[in-house]
Amino acid sequence: MAVRSPVINVMVTAATKVARALNRDFGEIEQLQASRSGSWDFTNRSFQHGARILRETLSKARPVSQVNIPGFSVEEPNSRASELWIADPISGKTNFAHGIPHFAVSIAYLTNSETKSAVIYDFINDNLYWAEKGAGAYRNDRRIRVSKRHNVSDLVFGNFEAQPDIDRCHTAQAGVAKMGSSVRILGSPALDLALVASGVFDGFWSFSAKPAELSGGKLLIGEAGGFSQTGICENSGIAASNGQNNTKLMEILGLK
Repeated sequence: MAVRSPVINVMVTAATKVARALNRDFGEIEQLQASRSGSWDFTNRSFQHGARILRETLSKARPVSQVNIPGFSVEEPNSRASELWIADPISGKTNFAHGIPHFAVSIAYLTNSETKSAVIYDFINDNLYWAEKGAGAYRNDRRIRVSKRHNVSDLVFGNFEAQPDIDRCHTAQAGVAKMGSSVRILGSPALDLALVASGVFDGFWSFSAKPAELSGGKLLIGEAGGFSQTGICENSGIAASNGQNNTKLMEILGLK
């Protein structure tokens, strides 16, 4: 059985608390679908509630740390804080608002600007993805690895864009299709990266996902034996693969 460090245990505790609250909320979303704005108002309240739980739990566990939750109230930067949490209570807010069960709680722990630990919790399916620098990546208590697929006709890539109408996105999707591979757009960057780490997806890219959405998934993929490069588009975005399709993906994205 995999042994979790004290930091991972803190992260799992925080993610589980958020999951408990959001699971109740998600059960009510279906009743709000007929309302023009009701499901989004409800989702935003759920996000804020989850963010408060994350901040309180993580700050209490390590008072010297700083907590960064994009979309929540921003803390004043603390230049003396060498420990940072980057968290997202709902990676996949649009899915949550529409009653689509593909979203996750995401937490990354950084020391001196380097990601050391990550937790991505798909609580609808009770899949807890976690990793520590140098100690491997896991789903629940089982070690995970990236896929070994390399034949282009067998490859499935994930994609996410906050602005899906950009020309570069369409060009990349067309390039993957022309190569003979498939693209899936599932709507949760953190969880989609976990699917790369666990060998479900063979790769993933986004030109618009922000760094805070990617820290945990990047560590998971690295510890699972894969490849990833962040900041591919004006300091945003990521390209990730199982390590056997780097050249193909980077060429399609115009990065080679």
